[in-house]
Amino acid sequence: MLSEREQDIEIMKKRCHYLLRRSFQLTLFRQFFSYLILGVCILLVPRFNQYSSIMVALSISIMFTLIGSEWIFQIYEDYKYITIRGILFQFISLILMFVLVRNSSDLFAYVWITVISCSGANILNAVSRRKYCKIRLTINAKILTHLAPILVLFATSVATTIYTNADTTMLGFFSGNKSVGLYSVSTKIYTIVKQMLAAIIIVSIPRLSAYLGEKKIDYFNRTANQILNALVVIVVPAMVGLIALSKNIVFIIAGQEYVDANISLKILSVALLFSIFSWFYTSCILIPYRCENKVLMATIVAALVNIGLNFILIPTFQQNAAAFTTVIAELLSMVITWWYGRKYFRVSFLKKDILSVAIGCLAIWTICSISEKYISSVLISTVFSVTASVVIYMIVLLIMKNQAVKLVLEILHIKK
Repeated sequence: MLSEREQDIEIMKKRCHYLLRRSFQLTLFRQFFSYLILGVCILLVPRFNQYSSIMVALSISIMFTLIGSEWIFQIYEDYKYITIRGILFQFISLILMFVLVRNSSDLFAYVWITVISCSGANILNAVSRRKYCKIRLTINAKILTHLAPILVLFATSVATTIYTNADTTMLGFFSGNKSVGLYSVSTKIYTIVKQMLAAIIIVSIPRLSAYLGEKKIDYFNRTANQILNALVVIVVPAMVGLIALSKNIVFIIAGQEYVDANISLKILSVALLFSIFSWFYTSCILIPYRCENKVLMATIVAALVNIGLNFILIPTFQQNAAAFTTVIAELLSMVITWWYGRKYFRVSFLKKDILSVAIGCLAIWTICSISEKYISSVLISTVFSVTASVVIYMIVLLIMKNQAVKLVLEILHIKK
């Protein structure tokens, strides 16, 4: 005979498995629309048609994303598994690229390495998820009740993809391959840093959604403010450091011939700030409160402004214009999502915490400037700047007793 607590746990497991199966079905709908859009693009856009074989090969990863069901591990907050698996397959991918990709003629090798890396990770997901639930594909009319919100989120994802990739595509049309190459370097660095910073948001979404589902509004607001404070502590100095070291970073990663990309990287560094805080209001506030339509509206407005400004500015200012329009689009998205989210969430900052971040950022800029002036080796200068900046910045926060430091250390699994 099960105890009352054990019965409650079993009921929760059954409900969870039901929701997971429904989510799987909805994801299947989304994958169908993805392939449909891909097919239309290949047929109607001549430049896409030229690379149809590559696009079809890369699209295999879409199918494996469905099988992998990454979101199951996020729901159960199994971020240790996600991290280890991600590092493992990135390492395997990197080794294969060093061995098999030698020059431009090895493009298909690069494509298949990318597909294998993504597919392998998702196959491992499919095996590992069994400890949480078993997913069966069933036909149920009730799924249609969930179709509208999932289509809104899918449309938001499509709009985001369009405006984040429109820059590179339009650069190719208006400015040529050189500008695309320079901008690609800066956007890759920007994207890597952005994804690392966004991890704080991603790991927090399940917890915030749980609080909201349980009507624990006070817990929700307190946790959301802690996350926002942690983002300020991390994102602002990251932006300052990226601006200060942009030339060194581009040189180390891409070489002397791409050093001109540092200007667009400096500009994109500002977009980093707006993008992360827009993502916070989108994922942590509006979506948990089921305001998907507001998110879609913000994304569409940002996309239209981005594309419109690209038409005007890219022919003259090339990759720097593309970076600038991204800043404007991300700023607009942040303002709109904040405007809609302010009725659900009130920001609470301590002036002392803001001051500690400002002083810490000033110290970072000073360290980077001195290092660049007096250390001739780019690599040594960069390593010293990053190391010294992190140490001094943390000392400033600790001395000024910044309230977000404790949360940041917990996120990084470091005990004081």
